[in-house]
Parts: sequence; C-alpha cells; structure tokens
Amino acid sequence: MNRLTDRQPYVRVTDRRPDGFVEFDFSYGDSDLYVELILPVQAFSEFCANNQVAYLSDNDAAALDADRRKWREGGLN
Repeated sequence: MNRLTDRQPYVRVTDRRPDGFVEFDFSYGDSDLYVELILPVQAFSEFCANNQVAYLSDNDAAALDADRRKWREGGLN
C-alpha cells in the first residue's frame, strides 16, 4: 500500500469572498499540516471533487483551533 494514497484529504473553508473566491485550508491526512489556498468557486468545486476531500465540520474546526491555541499559548487559558 502507498502511504500517501491511504490518507484522507481534508478541506476547511475559511472564507467565501464576495468577489467569487473561496479561501480554504487543504490538508492531506494530518489536519495540523495544511496549505492555505484560494480558488474561484468553480475551480474550488472541481478541486474538491478531484481530490475526493472530506470537509471539516464546524465542531472539528473549533477543536482544531482550540488545540492550536493551546500549543501557541503554551497551554494557557
């Protein structure tokens, strides 16, 4: 088995801009490692379909944000 093909790609939409672009984070198997991307709406839809992404839910995104804050702030708060 190829380790890269065993990993689920994820998308987290961070903004839907009024000028027709979608800003999003894309990760492949590890939501802690991601790239920030921006595409027009149609290209975003094609990107997601081509990569068979799973979308991070609001709850998952909130948990991820809390974990990132914990690491960034040294566990304070």
